[in-house]
Amino acid sequence: MVNGCLKADELMEITGYDRVGDLCKSFDAQGIRYHRGKGGKPWTTIDLINAAAGLASANGEPETTLGPDDV
Repeated sequence: MVNGCLKADELMEITGYDRVGDLCKSFDAQGIRYHRGKGGKPWTTIDLINAAAGLASANGEPETTLGPDDV
């Protein structure tokens, strides 16, 4: 990982997918934004993965702030 970027080989090792197409389908289904690099290989960032999970927006800021009344 370089500067929070995850390359295709790293993503496939983490997720267990053997084919790039399967990895991209999984990202599409989960709402994870990614980009395609040389040869069409996908890459993404930790921030984009967190944004899809609702942990932070794509710019790194929290999506929502919860208070005691929200629990």
